[in-house]
Amino acid sequence: MVRYPKCVTSASKRSGISKSKLLKSYKRGIGAWKTNPGSVRNIRGVKGGSGPKMSKEQWACARVNKLARLKKRAGYDLDLLR
Repeated sequence: MVRYPKCVTSASKRSGISKSKLLKSYKRGIGAWKTNPGSVRNIRGVKGGSGPKMSKEQWACARVNKLARLKKRAGYDLDLLR
């Protein structure tokens, strides 16, 4: 049984995109956080600003929520929407 993060479950209900597709986007978000730490924003949303950075889970959930909200206009993970 797959355990979905709460943000994936709620975004799926809201958008109609399957949980499995949003989970793939979540995992890609975790990978992006790990491989490009310079692009990670702080808690206030400032790129490269001082203060604590977003956690990898926060970063991945933001990615999922943007994909669920904007769908094809999100600019990434479009292959998951086909």
